Amino acid sequence: MLIVVTVAVLILDLARPAWTEPVRAVTQTAFTPLQETVRGWGQDDLDRARAERDRLAVEVERLRSRQDATVAADEVSPAGAPGLEAVGARVIAAAPQTSPVGRRVVTIDAGRADGVRSDRTVLNTDGLVGRVMRADESSAQVLVLGDPQVVVGVRFGRRAGDSALGAVSATPPAAVPRRGAAELTLTAAGDTPIFVGDTVTTLGSPGDSPYTAGIEVGTVTAVDPDNGQLSGTAVVRPAVDTDTLDTVVVLIASEAP
Repeated sequence: MLIVVTVAVLILDLARPAWTEPVRAVTQTAFTPLQETVRGWGQDDLDRARAERDRLAVEVERLRSRQDATVAADEVSPAGAPGLEAVGARVIAAAPQTSPVGRRVVTIDAGRADGVRSDRTVLNTDGLVGRVMRADESSAQVLVLGDPQVVVGVRFGRRAGDSALGAVSATPPAAVPRRGAAELTLTAAGDTPIFVGDTVTTLGSPGDSPYTAGIEVGTVTAVDPDNGQLSGTAVVRPAVDTDTLDTVVVLIASEAP
């Protein structure tokens, strides 16, 4: 019966639209506010759901990043440096070597609120990354190894007991061959010969600022010929690829018990 009535109404509407116009107008007037209300409520609800989904996705990514940084901090134990704690952080921005400022700087998501201060050692599980240049409340800028103004006092040699003193920098003396983009220069402090395969580690600074002792800097890959320079020099391959940094660790002073 309902099907017959429906078909009859449709035929009547097609054959005599003027007869069904009053009914159509009354129905539209009665149901339009309800349709608008339902439609509006559904769209707002959908928008809220999408906004909440996006917020949760960002929060999950933030927590995952923090977890990765915490794991990195646990792996890099400052046991050899009493009075230090490890704060994990993630690289969130970087200024390339070709930037107008000419500095090799990365930004990390840990700052003063986490205990990070300027001139603190930054490293990862591979070795030395650089030092904190400036710390804000929730972030910090790190001057990475390879910046033209970074010079690190180091020890080099095959064994720790036989190590000699020197310095590592990104700018080689004029008399030595040109370096590659990712290569550093070791300059010996005395007459101790440098050999390919020598391990280069940080010498350390008073108060562990800016560099803690014993952190791997890199490995000697080539020794420069003697062209009249005052000290022996060599090419060092950094232990850390600063172009692909992800999680890092900042060594900060422990709070007094």
